[in-house]
Amino acid sequence: MTVKNPSDMGSVSIADDVIANIAGQAAAECYGLVGMAPKHLFAGIGVNKRAENAARGIQVNAYGDYSVSLDLHVIMAYGVRIPEVARTVMERVKSAIENQLGLSVREVNVHVHGLKIPD
Repeated sequence: MTVKNPSDMGSVSIADDVIANIAGQAAAECYGLVGMAPKHLFAGIGVNKRAENAARGIQVNAYGDYSVSLDLHVIMAYGVRIPEVARTVMERVKSAIENQLGLSVREVNVHVHGLKIPD
């Protein structure tokens, strides 16, 4: 589903992948976040923090009132305070979506799928 914003001069459509990429880039900058996990467990857990696959592990739900909610499936570093890292991820993702796309963010849900233990 895409977000469509009609105006007098035409309409603007924003694909879910664009929203997910912006959210993924914002999340990747957060301390304590090691990478994104797949949305579904059967896809296998793997650490991925590369820019070209920033949308991995992010589910976007668009609504008719130009708002979105996001579910981020993440892997965090062992030893960090998970609630604090999750709160930082939520704030940065919300800010990035609102500032870059002008959409209202209803909620950002962070699902921790694993911890990366240092070698």
